[in-house]
Amino acid sequence: MADNPRVNPRPDFLWIWDGWHRLGADRPQCPFGFIHPMGGGVISTRPGATPWMIVRHWTACHGFSEAEYRLFDHCITAMDRVALTYWDQKHKSVGTS
Repeated sequence: MADNPRVNPRPDFLWIWDGWHRLGADRPQCPFGFIHPMGGGVISTRPGATPWMIVRHWTACHGFSEAEYRLFDHCITAMDRVALTYWDQKHKSVGTS
């Protein structure tokens, strides 16, 4: 995967793309790292998946139908999976994960 992958979503799916980016602030930060028994360690965070309740709330606030909610939820889950895999690969390559 390239360092800066470029994605050009179809115009009719921009509402999903925009929603995924907008919900980014609500993704949890999950701690990871290690601690040595004699002291010292490295603790950092990695992004987590978007909680489904946030997705449900977003769709309710925007008046989405049940079908639109299900599509949006499916897409957000898939996009999170790709983004988190990319994040893991990027940080493993520099030795921080």
